[in-house]
Formats: sequence, structure tokens, C-alpha cells
Amino acid sequence: MRIPGDPISDNLPDNLMESNPLVSIVIPTFNRKRFVCEAIDSCLAQTYQNCEVIVIDDGSTDGTGEHLLGEYGGRIRYIRQENQGPAIARNRGIWEARGEYIHFLDADDQLAANKVETGLGVFLQRSDIDVLHTYYQFVAGDGRTHIETSPFPSFSHDIFCELLRLTGNHILISSTMIRTEVLREIGGFEDDPEYRSAEDWDLFLRLASKHKFYGINDRLVYRRMHGDMLSDDRLQGALGRLKTVENARHYGWERCMSAEEFDRKLAARHHVVAVNWWKLGNRGKASYHFQRAADLYPREARQRRLFACFSRFLPHQSMDWTIALVRGIKGIVRRERRG
Repeated sequence: MRIPGDPISDNLPDNLMESNPLVSIVIPTFNRKRFVCEAIDSCLAQTYQNCEVIVIDDGSTDGTGEHLLGEYGGRIRYIRQENQGPAIARNRGIWEARGEYIHFLDADDQLAANKVETGLGVFLQRSDIDVLHTYYQFVAGDGRTHIETSPFPSFSHDIFCELLRLTGNHILISSTMIRTEVLREIGGFEDDPEYRSAEDWDLFLRLASKHKFYGINDRLVYRRMHGDMLSDDRLQGALGRLKTVENARHYGWERCMSAEEFDRKLAARHHVVAVNWWKLGNRGKASYHFQRAADLYPREARQRRLFACFSRFLPHQSMDWTIALVRGIKGIVRRERRG
């Protein structure tokens, strides 16, 4: 894991401009007309200029296409498709790309001017690295005002197991630069229009199971925080993380944890999905996922079966009441034992 001052990317290869590999920057967008131009502008302003910018318009209805074609013309490759979600939009970019490397960028994020040059410097020095990611800076909705950003997540050599043990993805898709042949080899993102959150976590798990990652602790991406982010959809987020953990059954999780640990992790994902369905008033789905969680991990089944029953007849607040009641009873018992 790279830290500032690591010579691997501070001293860029002298032959970078001579080799001049093409980099394809893939930007999926859906109704982001007010943000996507800043994303594109940050690509066109790169210190390394041999880049193609591919914008995949995933069925926008806000006039994005007309605006971009009028603004940029042939300086970008604009491709429109029916709305199918970010995973399929990025896949379209993967297969349309002409570059040796693909850099992903979300339509509401921006790249620092030296982002691509820094990434290429690493790739040209290290043939064993297939996936590069960097850190990022949170910015406000204006795209400029910095917001407090937590420290860079540090991973060990076994990034697959560390990613799997997390409750979600800790690598920003907009920070990643990946060898095109590697992305195509694994089939890109899962080709599922219902996969609208955590699809990047799933991709990174599949990549990490076979390929080497390298992280740079420099803030080379500006991550815009605003009120219309897909990641703010709690149900979609919960469903995506559940799907990712379910998929991980096929990725070699056995080297990271026991079967019981994996089932506990999967049960926790079902529990979170159940809570979100319950809050949205879908009692049947809430009860189903609570029951699935109970079946997967019997050690915590009693409370979840109780919630499965409650969710069919009572408001979701009853879960909080029950938890508070149980904690209160346990507190009384502990005090009596001490007394």
C-alpha cells in the first residue's frame, strides 16, 4: 500500500510519454446533467492527454444527451442506452473502450489533473499490478468545498479477504484504473439490471480473488456529496450488499473464514434487508428475510424469528421497543447478580 513519498509514483517513468498508451475513461450517467460536465472537464484537463472519454447515458430524461453533444461534440464518445443500471452502463463502456487501461469515473465526481498520469506511472513500473486505486476528497454539492474525509483505508497483501470481511465496499470506483484485458477476462460487472448498488464491491471481490491491487494514499479524486446520490437509497444499498455476499460463495471465501462465519455474515445482510423492507411497509418481504437470517445462523435465531412474527403485524418501531426491553431486562439481571 503506497503512502505519500513512495518513489513508485513520485518518480514517473521517463518513457511515459514515449509509450503513450491510450486510457479510456468511462463515465456512466443517469440524469446528472447538472454535474456530468464537471466530470468530463476534469478528464479533458488531465496532464496526460492520450485519453478517450466515453460517456454512457443510461436512459437520461433530463436532456443530458443534447447538452453533451452540443457542448463537447467529437471531444467525447457519447453512447446512449435504455436505463439498465450502473453496472450494465459501465459494462458497455468496458466493451466499447479502445484503451489499454480503463479508468472509471462517476458522473458526479471529478479527477485531479494528475490522476491518470500518476496511475500510468505505477502501471508502467509494475507489470504485476492489475488494479490501481487512490484516495479521494469529499466535497460539497458545489464540487469545490472540501468536507472532512476519514483516513485512507489500509489493506494488507490479502485484499480479497479484507474486502470480504467488510460490510461494504471501501474502494471508490471513481478512483480505480484497471487493465482492460483483466476487466474483460472476468466479464466486467455482473450483467444484472437489478444490481444498482454494491456492484463495485462485487467486481473488486472477483478481481481481488485473482489479481493484484495497489493503493495510493493521495487524494486524486473529488467525491461530490449531494442529496440525490444512489448510495443514499438504503434499500437498494442493502439489497446490493446482500447480493454481493451471496455471490461471494463462488469466489473462494473458504480461505478467509469458516462456514459458520460466512453464514453469520450472510444472515446479517438478510437482517438489514428485512429491516429496510419493514420500514417501507412490505411486511411479507421483511418477514421472509428475518426468517432467512434465522435459518442461516441459528445462534441468533430466537430474536430474528420474533421479528419475523412482529413484522407481519406490528410497526417497525416495535423492533426498537423489543431491543430496548431486552437490554433493560439484562441490565436488571446484571445489577441483581452484583447485588
